[in-house]
Amino acid sequence: MSLDIIVYLDKLSDELIPRIIHRLNNYEMVCEVHPNFSFDDCSNGFVPFKFQLTNSPFEVLKGKQLISGFEIYIDDFGLKSEKEKLLLEQSSNSKIVAIKEDDILFANESIDQKLKWCRKFVSFIWHSTDSFEPRFALLTSAILAELTNGVRCYPADDIWYDNEDIVENAWQEIKHSESTISPKDLIFHEFVDWS
Repeated sequence: MSLDIIVYLDKLSDELIPRIIHRLNNYEMVCEVHPNFSFDDCSNGFVPFKFQLTNSPFEVLKGKQLISGFEIYIDDFGLKSEKEKLLLEQSSNSKIVAIKEDDILFANESIDQKLKWCRKFVSFIWHSTDSFEPRFALLTSAILAELTNGVRCYPADDIWYDNEDIVENAWQEIKHSESTISPKDLIFHEFVDWS
């Protein structure tokens, strides 16, 4: 099973990477991203993080270097073209022909105002094959949205996040979720090397 969260933003650059890592390290871990990872030259796919928990509730993880991450997919975005697609869908499904692009909302009025300035979207996908993939996907996406003044969305439930306290809220969600994992259900991978 996989889940995804999307960040819409104006632009993406490698200058964000050290800032993201610095912020991630404020959340009960010391981590680093694969040394070859680049937003500028992203081939899409799995982004690995080496990490060590600094406040692990699991005795088996204390002092261990682990590896986890998420899949990432980056693409172009334009609100106008997305609204045109929605307009075509609604026009073909409706007997009303007087639907205008201005009548179509991609999300809601407030979010659409922010999306007008977005030129890219980044999809963060995580799987249930590792207990820490949600940690990295949710925190990294929240930090990216905050740093870029982007818009974050959980498309499965059509939830659009406000950037106020976005990272702290993601962290609280992660802490709660991880606290429900029993030691026998914990799935983790020890770091060996970057290969």
